[in-house]
Amino acid sequence: MDILDVSIILLAGLLGYSFAGVAGFGGGVMLMPTLTFFMGPHAALPTLCFCSLFATSARVWLNRQHIDWKVNLHFLIGAIPLTVLGTTIFIALDQSTIERVLGIFILVILVSKYLPITRNFKMKLWGFIPLGGITAFIAGVVGVPGPFTSVFFLNYGLQRMAFIGTFAFAMGALNIPKLAVFSLNGFITKDVIFIGTAIGLIGIAASYFGTKVVQKLPDRLFTIFINVVLLAFALFFIIK
Repeated sequence: MDILDVSIILLAGLLGYSFAGVAGFGGGVMLMPTLTFFMGPHAALPTLCFCSLFATSARVWLNRQHIDWKVNLHFLIGAIPLTVLGTTIFIALDQSTIERVLGIFILVILVSKYLPITRNFKMKLWGFIPLGGITAFIAGVVGVPGPFTSVFFLNYGLQRMAFIGTFAFAMGALNIPKLAVFSLNGFITKDVIFIGTAIGLIGIAASYFGTKVVQKLPDRLFTIFINVVLLAFALFFIIK
């Protein structure tokens, strides 16, 4: 890669993680296409793991007083075993098919929230155990589970800062076993480490900026904003 390629990737990282600092997710979805274009899919996902470790750690620290640790404990019980399985399958699976299915699923969830039968649905604490397993598999295979998983975290009733901090910890923790699998299979190259670390450092600053924006948003406006973003991601997955 030349200087121009690296500059474009870093700019995409700045935009993606500035957005994620506000929404609590979405940095990976915005960054993954750029990484794939310049680095190829097998280097893009481990690079994204490095980026996410930095960015999610920053959001965890900035929102540490609001994190719901019970949610994270239940989530990780289900997540850790299937993270390894999903990452192992990643190499052989058809990415476009999975992304379209994921987009349709998000769309169904968004629509179902406004149906009478599901309007009063509230995520239960025990539900984070199976959710962790499903999310870990999606994270290993597709690399960007945020839009799917965020729906359930929001339905649990987490408000602005609690949602961002709790969700950041859950998503960040998934990267550790993923990076272990990638390392064992020889996908951690010098380019992956360099680009991933550079974007990750940018992500720390971007997360700080995003957190300051979120603190000024009313809870209702924040929820509307998240729903609009989810709709955009669902359509992106379906038509890309």
